[in-house]
Amino acid sequence: MKLLPDIEDSLLLEGRSFTRKGLHAYCSQEAGNLVLPAWKREVFAFIALFMDPAGGTIIQKSSGSTGDPKTFVLSREAMLLSAQRTLRFFKLRRGERVLLSLPVHYIAGKMMVVRALLGGLDLQLREPSSRPLKNLSESIAFAAMVPLQLEESLNHGDPVERISKLLIGGGDLHPATREKLSRMSSPEVYESFGMTETYTHFALKRINGPDPDSSFKLLKGVRIGLDKRDCLEVEVPGITDGLLSTNDLVEINKQGDEFSWLGRFDNLINTGGIKIIPELLEEQVRDCIGHECLVLPEPDRKLGNRLALVVEFEGSDPPIELWKDLLRNRLSAYEQPKRVLTVGALPRNASMKPDRTSSRNLLL
Repeated sequence: MKLLPDIEDSLLLEGRSFTRKGLHAYCSQEAGNLVLPAWKREVFAFIALFMDPAGGTIIQKSSGSTGDPKTFVLSREAMLLSAQRTLRFFKLRRGERVLLSLPVHYIAGKMMVVRALLGGLDLQLREPSSRPLKNLSESIAFAAMVPLQLEESLNHGDPVERISKLLIGGGDLHPATREKLSRMSSPEVYESFGMTETYTHFALKRINGPDPDSSFKLLKGVRIGLDKRDCLEVEVPGITDGLLSTNDLVEINKQGDEFSWLGRFDNLINTGGIKIIPELLEEQVRDCIGHECLVLPEPDRKLGNRLALVVEFEGSDPPIELWKDLLRNRLSAYEQPKRVLTVGALPRNASMKPDRTSSRNLLL
């Protein structure tokens, strides 16, 4: 096979050794095995496509981080470049076990497969459920999960400590989860920053251990800047075509190699002429009342928009007046929510992030 010369002719999948040709043949066959669950057939189909000697087209829908979601063709060369940066950062070695617990129809799942192929890693397949570590018995050098998977695993006592290095992306971790992680020596947990257009992460932030990071650190070679809206622009050599504009509001350090994420430009709320970044305000509210929440705009004749707070709360007697008292002592006058309501569970999108658009229906 002349395709993908960087991938060696000795590969591992769930403890089995394959040549490149053998792996392609095996996955091509298993992709059509109707006895297998759909999620596993999807993994085999992607491996077969990626290893296809004819170089079949790999299609991916973008996340919408840089505008409206769109469908585009992934470059195998760019996928390999992204995978190489990750392998080097985490110092992963041939033969180590890595875990795939994300759907491969997302770029994050695809890239876990490519990292394993390029690095000669032993890829372990797990159903992309809320508890991918349930009954896990072997040690894992590297895994990637979304916040819901990590939180459910911790809440149920699943063996998270069997993972050496864990990458978290696709949403925000609950403050209680961050507190649990701060007391754990294993795994090393890294929050990722990236998007489909950058072939997953281009910056990482260690969030536990003796010296956690306070901001995202760029991977080697990545360059960033700000556009006229103070939104992030990023250039990833070999992946982006020059600077890629995003809708992410950030603060960049003087050296230009680290940044702090503030929120999304398209989520800004203009209330009485003052622009509120809801993500920053939500962080303060969560720290204050200890519950997941969303700050949303609600039409107001005088202010244009007023702030409404939707709190995730299970129970029949939410202490709303207590929350208001706590927030009055914590927030400035223009940050105070004019309306507070509760919901048993916030609506979430396919990536398990709180869905702001759907949540606005709660205000009706």
